[in-house]
Amino acid sequence: MKVKKSIIILAIILGLLTMGTLYYYIETLNQAPVVEDDLTDVVVAVSSIPAHVKVTAEMVILKSLPTEAVHPDAATKLEDIVGYTTKTEIYSEEQVLKSKIATDITQAALAYRIPENMRAITIPSNEISGVGGYLNKGDRVDIIVTYNDEAISPGLLTVTQFQNIEILEIGPLTFTETGETALNKGVTSSITLLVTPSQAEVMAFANINGAVQMILRNPVDNTINNLTQFSTPEFPTWRGR
Repeated sequence: MKVKKSIIILAIILGLLTMGTLYYYIETLNQAPVVEDDLTDVVVAVSSIPAHVKVTAEMVILKSLPTEAVHPDAATKLEDIVGYTTKTEIYSEEQVLKSKIATDITQAALAYRIPENMRAITIPSNEISGVGGYLNKGDRVDIIVTYNDEAISPGLLTVTQFQNIEILEIGPLTFTETGETALNKGVTSSITLLVTPSQAEVMAFANINGAVQMILRNPVDNTINNLTQFSTPEFPTWRGR
């Protein structure tokens, strides 16, 4: 009798275990499969990066973040950021946004388009000194200056002050006598040149003390010519120069 009772109890226990196991199995099937979050690599600042500095490889890292947490404008490649200049401060651990980096030099503000150790200087321009309005951004010019100052030369003196100077930007268009812009001629009131600091000093002096004229160069001609000055004393013998 006792044996029969023990068998019944054991059968009940086994039945409960079987039902529990079956229930757990069914519940497992009904559960949605667990999927790991989608991750995206983004460029993140290692520490705070000040504004107007060139980003180096030590300043940023790639970090995997949940895709839903990635900013739409965040950079995803180090090469898209390293070597370019920050427009504003970027804080530590912040995702580096492309809008905060001057990556497109052609569209960036003028200051970001000036190479290191170079300067931008603006000089007046008109239809004559500006090659009839045919100057464009990216063109290269020679700068000829004529001085009429006894302290510089006893007579008129014309020198090629600079050669192969890049035009960084052209200024606003001038206006005609009727008040309309001289758009068809492309005549501008100023030209911004890319020069070295020492060239900027000479250019400023020439602009104040002489008559400046730009001479347009062929885009593929980078030759620097060895020229001598031309002045009033040379005029009789240099007519056929």
